[in-house]
Amino acid sequence: MAEKRTDRKNGSAEPQSSHDSDKLFDARAALPGLIRDSGLFDLDYDPGELARMKQIFEQLPDQTVLNLSKRLESLSAEKEPDFDRFSAEFGISSAERKLLESLVDGQTVVAHAEKAGISVNTARTHMRRLLEKTGSTGQLDLIRKAHVQP
Repeated sequence: MAEKRTDRKNGSAEPQSSHDSDKLFDARAALPGLIRDSGLFDLDYDPGELARMKQIFEQLPDQTVLNLSKRLESLSAEKEPDFDRFSAEFGISSAERKLLESLVDGQTVVAHAEKAGISVNTARTHMRRLLEKTGSTGQLDLIRKAHVQP
């Protein structure tokens, strides 16, 4: 069932489907996280800053929100490491790759072990092998190397 909604930009009423409303709602809700992840601003989850950003996003025209959300999502996708290339280049096993992906997602070795259902010692062995194979000096160096595009 379509409902009428006033476009904030030009004030005209145009039909907007429930699906479009859900998409717009999701885009508005995702914007603070997308902006933080893009690195455009140094946001450290200060509740006041996030609340202010949400207020600003509520004032943006609907199409602007959708366009901004789409662009930030594509920016975020471009920043993802090429795990296939990296694994092939350094001879990384599938278990080591899973650990690397968890590290890139911000998890610790211990959290990865719990999630993967392996012992912490096994995860640490995978970590040690990742560091050896890539010549990395530590986890941060490993993550940086994974993000470098050829």
